[in-house]
Amino acid sequence: MAHLELDDHGNILVAALTGELTLANATEVRSELERLFARKGVSDVVLDLGAVSFMDSSGLGTLVAASTKARSMGRRLLLYRPTAEAVHTMETAQLTGFFPILDDEEDLLALLPD
Repeated sequence: MAHLELDDHGNILVAALTGELTLANATEVRSELERLFARKGVSDVVLDLGAVSFMDSSGLGTLVAASTKARSMGRRLLLYRPTAEAVHTMETAQLTGFFPILDDEEDLLALLPD
């Protein structure tokens, strides 16, 4: 089971995902991300993947679908601290360039408003 913990920075939301991102919870995670994008004034959702223990192709599909939905709304989904396994899943699917990626805290802080 995945869990999202939210940190609100005005127009930028940082959502920390913990647990697995798989077929079992893909629909739930996608719905939650879409709710975040629908919030008034939100421009970006930064999804922290640093505590994701496992991500399968369904989980990756969820991120692609959420990102596509965000783009259609004029918003962005950025990935923060993706684990080596998550990066491997993206590489296997040839989607490494699909998502803007923030590798470390310095990248995140540069994005957040003062």
